[in-house]
Amino acid sequence: MSEGPSSLYPQEVSLTNCDKEPIHILGKIQSHGYLLACDPVSYKITYCSENINRLFDKRVDELLGSQITDLFKNRISEILKTVESSEKTNPVQLEIKGVSYLLIAHINEGNLVVELEPFENLSDPFKYQDQLSEVVTRLNSVIDEQRMCDITADLIKKFFDYDRVMIYRFDENWDGVVVSEAREEHLESWLGLRYPASDIPQQARKLFLRQGVRIIADVASEPVSIQALSGDERDNPIDLSISETRASSTIHIEYLENMNVGATLTAAIISKDNLWGLVACHHYSPKLVNYYQRQSCKFLTQVFSSQLVLSKANVLLQKVNKAAVLRSTLLEKISKDWNIHKGLTKGAATMLDITEATGAAVILDDRITTVGKVPSEEEIYELIALLKQDKEDLVFTANLCESHNCSSSLKSYASGVLCIFLSAAKKNALIWFKPEKIETVTWAGNPDKPVAVDENQRISPRKSFDKWSVEQSGKSDPWYDYEIAAAKALKENISEIILEKYEEVKELNKLLRSAYEDLETFSYSVAHDLRAPLRGIDGFAQILKEDYFEQLDDFGKSSIETIINSSFKMNQLIDDILEFSKVSQSEVQKGNFSMVDLVQETIQFLQIEKDFSNAKISVEESMPQAYGDRKMVLQLMQNLLTNALKYTQNEQNPLIEIGHTVIDQMDYFFVKDNGIGFDQKHERRIFKLFNRLVGDEYGGSGIGLTISQRIVKKHNGEIKVVSEAGKGSTFLFNLG
Repeated sequence: MSEGPSSLYPQEVSLTNCDKEPIHILGKIQSHGYLLACDPVSYKITYCSENINRLFDKRVDELLGSQITDLFKNRISEILKTVESSEKTNPVQLEIKGVSYLLIAHINEGNLVVELEPFENLSDPFKYQDQLSEVVTRLNSVIDEQRMCDITADLIKKFFDYDRVMIYRFDENWDGVVVSEAREEHLESWLGLRYPASDIPQQARKLFLRQGVRIIADVASEPVSIQALSGDERDNPIDLSISETRASSTIHIEYLENMNVGATLTAAIISKDNLWGLVACHHYSPKLVNYYQRQSCKFLTQVFSSQLVLSKANVLLQKVNKAAVLRSTLLEKISKDWNIHKGLTKGAATMLDITEATGAAVILDDRITTVGKVPSEEEIYELIALLKQDKEDLVFTANLCESHNCSSSLKSYASGVLCIFLSAAKKNALIWFKPEKIETVTWAGNPDKPVAVDENQRISPRKSFDKWSVEQSGKSDPWYDYEIAAAKALKENISEIILEKYEEVKELNKLLRSAYEDLETFSYSVAHDLRAPLRGIDGFAQILKEDYFEQLDDFGKSSIETIINSSFKMNQLIDDILEFSKVSQSEVQKGNFSMVDLVQETIQFLQIEKDFSNAKISVEESMPQAYGDRKMVLQLMQNLLTNALKYTQNEQNPLIEIGHTVIDQMDYFFVKDNGIGFDQKHERRIFKLFNRLVGDEYGGSGIGLTISQRIVKKHNGEIKVVSEAGKGSTFLFNLG
């Protein structure tokens, strides 16, 4: 029978709690109407309005509990036949005491609700048909949204003769803006004014969405209370959600009085089952629009809503088709050389073209490529880290600084952000940027003071609706449905390309790994098997030198020396190859160890005091402990130190420094020398196998630095060199 007891009612309704006021069970109707409610099975009257005695010359207490069939003896079967569901039925025209009334019945929450309102049929049926035809014809002739709004406001003004008719649109925060207006010439224009969401609270919006159209015939009249059969109506309230005569909240009435409004008609504009906005009609004196006229207004608004949805759908379809063509072009570019970065950001068509954004970026494989006006790379990385915290793969906002608490420095490039992650790990992403759009917004009164406080400290609706201009900043243009749809579709396309390329690379990697393993085995076998014949060559050369050297001429002696030296170099090369192969195949066994101790051990092992007596080596005693495979790191340090000693041997005062530094919050160990150095442009070459930048005056096979790089890579670390010809080199490495 009802939604609950009197606990649903606030003890005192004010602007501090009006958004919770149960306006569907206020227990009152407007003074122009009459209401009866009964049980739909027994027809016993359970509710009636206090003014009902004007119609039937019976007191309320006499009617409560009686049969509703006794009141409408001649017409009851006709009335009851039409009531078959909770939807409103076709009204029945009655004459009571010589006055015409429309009886409108519906069933809601277990009550058969019967309402009566005065009816004076002033409409010409042919004129009514012409009006409907004009509505359909004029609205079907336009596709522009603003033009549709203007036509709708004009038609409603023409048909129903309200002083002011407004098309009132809600934004994403439920603030409203007057987007179109038709008014009497003497009235001030309200076009473009904004109203805070508190002016039309959420429960009122829900009722508009359900009821469709509603009037207040006389703002200044006293509402009529409803009496209940079972005691106080508030203890067992009747649901008036779809009642035609339901009274309004006292807060809303006071709000209208402050605007000097005498009567209103409001119709819901519904788009895809959501409340897009309202047709808001104001009259500055009482005005009763009958039920049929209200239904005409509802029909007109429905035609407008349908045309609005159709127009949006057409625009969306055009944008989607355009985006599809652009995506096809982008994918063709990507597939040409399998470069997603280049395909999306270079050339005549870019990822920027599928949205209205002014900048965009691809974050893929730890690299950023941008197009248009964008924040710095550092800011983009910080932004991605912030957006990762959202649960969804797609994140969009038109007010980044407010929604994600970002630095205000981003506003000029990225007040609006649309980001879509390409994988669950959220390492790769596509992101679009819209800049801040600074504009002046005009409110109907101060939006920061939507209430007034009188001398008794009572809170009431604001009394001033003077234009109040505010500069709005920090927001971008919104992200439209077609932009979001285009971003999603592009992600699908990119994901398919990445997956396809991944499978291809995976197969190639498998083949490469197999070939690499074969090559490692082959290198080890060749190097190992070369030792036997090399020993023979070296051995016989040594015998020839020892037994026959003096019998040989100068060419013979030189040849013997060349064979022995070449055997020595060949043997050294085999050792290096075996060492390289061993490092490649070894598993890393990590642990903590002292880098200072390891350096001292290396110095002793290389017998530096004996073989490089003039070299000065400086070791930083405060170096931190290292974490890695000590045996491998010992070999790494031997290679780097040997390299430094080799290229400083011709210096007058050779100096080698071994220590520790921090770069980008990362610990690095270094070996620095004052040797011959090299041009920095050759930085990559020196780590390649068998690659040397010097001639035979300096020994070595060119494998030592390659082994060093392999050891560092096995630790997931980094090795690099800083050098200048004639000024020495500094090798830096970390262990991941």
